[in-house]
This record gives sequence, structure tokens and C-alpha cells, in this order.
Amino acid sequence: MATMMNGKQIVSLLLLLVLVVYAVGPVLAEESQGMMERVETTAKRVGQKIEDKTKAVVKKVEEKHIGDKIEQKLKKAANKTAEGFEKAGKKIEQKLSN
Repeated sequence: MATMMNGKQIVSLLLLLVLVVYAVGPVLAEESQGMMERVETTAKRVGQKIEDKTKAVVKKVEEKHIGDKIEQKLKKAANKTAEGFEKAGKKIEQKLSN
């Protein structure tokens, strides 16, 4: 059978494979290191852009006094809710007293 490998051919093939792995390993490691540096650089740029945009949003919020406006709206809503509960309480008292 011409297609079957004998023991010597298998050992030779495995040795060749090991040599190729050892020869290519440092090259792949160097490429991997270069890739990691690019990933790190990109991550730093993205982080900086996020920080810049966040600062811009905070500045706009402070300039437009959005926090104060939200506080006023929440107080108004709380007062209306309290008034509604007070009216409901009075109606319940009227119905119970009748």
C-alpha cells in the first residue's frame, strides 16, 4: 500500500512539524506583541474620546442648569401628588362619615 505511512515517515513528519513550530513561534509572538500594542493604543484613544465627550456633556448640563430644572419638576410633581392624596383622603373621610 503506497498511501500508508510507515513508522519512520511518521516520526520524520512529526519532527518536521516540531521544527516548523519552533521556527515560526517567535515570528508569531512578535506579531502578537505588535497586535497587542495596537489594541492598547486603540483602547487608550477610545478611552480618551469617552472622557472628552463625558466632560462636554457635564459642562452642558452645568451650563443649562438641568439639575436645578429637574429638582423643580420633581418638587412640583411631589406637591401635586401630595395634593391628590389630600383630596382623596378628604373624599374618603366624607364617604365614611356619611
